[in-house]
Amino acid sequence: MMNVQAMPTTARWQPTMGHHAMKLGVDERWSTLKELQDLLRYDGHLQAGSEAELFQRRRLKAGQSALVMGQPFDGLYVVRLGTLKTMITNVDGGIHVLGFPMKGNLLGFDGIYQNIYMSEVVALTDCDLIRIPSSELFASGRSGNHLEHMAYWASSREIIQEQEAYSLTRSVKSEARVARFLHTMSQRFEDMGWSPNRFILPMTRRDIGHHLSVTVETVSRAFSALVQQGIIDVEFREIRILARDALCHFER
Repeated sequence: MMNVQAMPTTARWQPTMGHHAMKLGVDERWSTLKELQDLLRYDGHLQAGSEAELFQRRRLKAGQSALVMGQPFDGLYVVRLGTLKTMITNVDGGIHVLGFPMKGNLLGFDGIYQNIYMSEVVALTDCDLIRIPSSELFASGRSGNHLEHMAYWASSREIIQEQEAYSLTRSVKSEARVARFLHTMSQRFEDMGWSPNRFILPMTRRDIGHHLSVTVETVSRAFSALVQQGIIDVEFREIRILARDALCHFER
């Protein structure tokens, strides 16, 4: 059972402007619907003329909460830059990290059901988010509501990714989970157009443990074993993958 905690004070959004406001001189506080489509990698058709619709951005510093358990639902958020962690806190104080949203991931869809967010989202690095207001997401007067279709499509993808992550924590031995996690991170960096073989992990080993349901000591042992077998090289949080396919077949 989850412990819904009181919502701390967080930075407030500035009043939103009209959808087609600021057509000229759009600044760094705003993103277009076309940018949202590209970030989400949604290949559906957008209504003609809608690509220029504007959505407000929010910047977060590392360590700042984007969403908090129990906070009233006010919309969905798309990660434009940076990495975050999504987590729940149980009544006994235990923490489980659900995932690590990165560029193109959708946040906040768990808030639709009861009109409150059911998990906390914390920035691991400086981040830039794009807000899709609930007032626009569920607007009844929009023909076909392409924005709603896009959000539901992305929400379904996020659910599938969480299911795959859950399956990972149950399908293999503890230290092998760490290897599979690194392989998944490699794929995610590659999907974002970055190197799949050399990257910096933005999360701590404790975060990885909370995500994979293993101890931080298990994470460290797995890293050491992967280094000893010549599969990866590690320098603090920088990972160099030397044998990518071997990550999927690592057993310990």
